[in-house]
Amino acid sequence: MDITDISSLGFILQEFFEVQSQIYVHNNIHTDINYLLLTSNIRETHFRSVWSEDWIHNYTARDFHYLFRMSQDTFEKLVTALSTNSELIKSYNGGNKPISFPTKILISLWYFGREISMHSIGDRFNVSKSTVYNIVQEVTNCLCTNMARQFIRWPNIQECVIIEDEFKMKANMPGVIGAIDGCHINIKAPSSQQESYTDRKLNKSIIIQAVCTASKIFTNICVGFPGRVHDARVLKNSEMYKKIENEGPNELFYNTYYLLGDSAYPNRSWLISPYKNYGNLSVRKKKWNFYYSQTRVVIEHSFGLLKGRWRRLLYLNVTNVERAPYIILACCVLHNFCLINSDILIEIIEKNQFDDTDQVGISQNVNINDSGDAKREELLNIMVP
Repeated sequence: MDITDISSLGFILQEFFEVQSQIYVHNNIHTDINYLLLTSNIRETHFRSVWSEDWIHNYTARDFHYLFRMSQDTFEKLVTALSTNSELIKSYNGGNKPISFPTKILISLWYFGREISMHSIGDRFNVSKSTVYNIVQEVTNCLCTNMARQFIRWPNIQECVIIEDEFKMKANMPGVIGAIDGCHINIKAPSSQQESYTDRKLNKSIIIQAVCTASKIFTNICVGFPGRVHDARVLKNSEMYKKIENEGPNELFYNTYYLLGDSAYPNRSWLISPYKNYGNLSVRKKKWNFYYSQTRVVIEHSFGLLKGRWRRLLYLNVTNVERAPYIILACCVLHNFCLINSDILIEIIEKNQFDDTDQVGISQNVNINDSGDAKREELLNIMVP
């Protein structure tokens, strides 16, 4: 092959590759244009899940209890109890089928029972993060407005007889119908109010004051005060205290009964605190304090059970701190609902979930005109003669 033939062959090959390159570019342009045309019409789609409807009965009883923090039987009762709320039950009028009422409750239970993000919950239930937020808010409001008064209420005089007997089984202390204490729920505090929400452990928190029975059922709740506020001041500003101040203690304690509170509280005829030990406490009074502690500790166990079941309360990371008290109250309603239905969560509760460090008893100007000193001496003589 001479030089001319080689040159001609090179020209032919060059022409061939240029044509192939143009075809490749032309095809790629078409591919890119088609891709852009297709993707321009694609919108973010959130698929409505049916798993909770179709698969919910595939869970074992133990798995359901662990995942949703209550038994299937208790869940069905909760659905029935909330079914009168029209806001949660929406009729289907075409278009996307609304999320079912039971699924809304399941989503909310998943939120209350775990320290995970709304995005993760939405991913599990195949709904958007905003949908999870709206559902949790709807269910929370329903629990606080429709169920709180029914399931967190003060006992009547007939019920007090039963509650007293349950408390007497602990250390034979007569007349007790409740233990009272404050518990701190750690939160993400507003940047402008960090100091107000900083508690004695230097955490940012909201206080929940609660009265409970020997069965760990809450009979009175006061929630919302910043963590810096002392327990005695929370008591003074609570609705329970105002009722006692305006109508007298007999309205709630029927001239017979009383609460047990730690040394942070004042000693009153309706609220008995322990003897303060300054190093010279008698053996009798130390023994009485032991009986007192054995009886009162149930409130610590109640808070531990509350946080152990509804683990969202271990750290309540909400952007709007004004919503926090409603979430806490909703969890308290669910706590009572489970116990009333004999739904016991068999799970180890971490020791640090108990907030059993008494505040130092300092004067907080809690002035109801009666003293518990005589009442406490009477109890001392009965229990440690």
